[in-house]
Amino acid sequence: MSDNFIRNIEIKNFKLFKDFKAEGFGRVNLIGGKNNVGKTAFMEALELNITSLDVFSLAFSLSKLVRRRQHRYFELDFLHNDSSDMQINTNIKKIAVKYYNEQSEPSYYNTLDKNNIDLEYEPSLKLTVNNNEKVFSVNRIIDRPIMMRKPSGAQDEMYANFISSTTTEERDIAILYGKLVDLNKEDFLNTSLKLFDKNIIALKQKATERDVVLKLSLKNQEFPVLLSSLGEGVNRYIAILSAIWASKDGFLFIDEIENGIHYTNYDKLWKVILKTSKEANVQVFATTHSKECIESYARVAKKLEDEKITYTILTKLDDGSIDAGIYTSSMLINTIEQKHEVRGW
Repeated sequence: MSDNFIRNIEIKNFKLFKDFKAEGFGRVNLIGGKNNVGKTAFMEALELNITSLDVFSLAFSLSKLVRRRQHRYFELDFLHNDSSDMQINTNIKKIAVKYYNEQSEPSYYNTLDKNNIDLEYEPSLKLTVNNNEKVFSVNRIIDRPIMMRKPSGAQDEMYANFISSTTTEERDIAILYGKLVDLNKEDFLNTSLKLFDKNIIALKQKATERDVVLKLSLKNQEFPVLLSSLGEGVNRYIAILSAIWASKDGFLFIDEIENGIHYTNYDKLWKVILKTSKEANVQVFATTHSKECIESYARVAKKLEDEKITYTILTKLDDGSIDAGIYTSSMLINTIEQKHEVRGW
C-alpha cells in the first residue's frame, strides 16, 4: 500500500468530533454507523487534511467545504459547539484553524498583516499547515471565494474527489470524464458501464456555447440520449467509475455509496472499486447505511483475496463523544459469516 495513504487521524473540535482518534486504515475503507453519527463529517475531515497542501489551499478547501452544503446564506459550521480552534492531524500532515471574532483580543488584530485585507476588528481565521500559518478574514474565505485563488508559487492541488450522496451535477461528471480522457481510460468507463446495463454502448460529451452536455449511446437507439433521461443509478455509476481514475495516485470519497444503486449490483460495483483502486493507486473512503452493501463489500474482498480493506463503525457514546471500531478484512469477513450485526446498531 502506498506510503502516501492515510493510516491514522486525530480530530479535535471539527463538527461532531470533539476529541477523536482512529488508526489502521487500508486502501479501501467503508464507514458505517447510525444516522447523524458523523460519517460524512469524518470523510470531510480527511479530505480537508489531504487537500491542504499549504495555507492557501486550506483556505480554499474551507470555502468549498462550507459551500458544499450551504447555497445562499453562508456561515462557519465546522467548529465543534462553541470551540474557537480545531485540529485535524494525520500521518501525512497537521492542519489547524483558530477563530477570532471582532470583539476578542483587539491587540491581536492591530498586529495583523494588512496585505490579508483590512482585518482590524473583523472576524478572522488563523490557518496553519504543518509549521506555516497565515491569517484570512472570514469574509474573504466565505463571502468572496474568488479571492481564494492560489497565488503563483502555491503548491498544486492533491488529487482528491468527493462524490456526494445526491445526484452529481453533469458539469462535475464532465470534469471527471475529462481526466479519464487525459489518461486514455474512456474504454474502462464504457466497459464497466456495460456490467450494470448491457444496453449502454458509450458515454459521449457534446460541447455547446454555454456548457457540456452528456449523452449515452444505447443499443437499438439511432441517436445518443441525454444522461439526465436515464435516472439516478446511471448518473451514480458514471460519477463513481470516472472518479476512481480521476483520483489516480490520490484519494476518493464516496458518501452513501449505495444511493441510487440496486442491491443486485453491489458486488459488481465493489469488484470494480477494489480492483481499479489498486491499479490506479487510489485510497478510497465510502460511507453506507446498508447491511447488504457491507456484506457485499466483505464478500467481494474475500473472493479477490484483498486484505487491504477495512470497515469502520462510528458510535456515539453516552457523553456525546464518538468512538471508532475498525475491522480488518479478516475480522469483517468472520463477523459477517457468523451472522453478527455490522451496522453499529
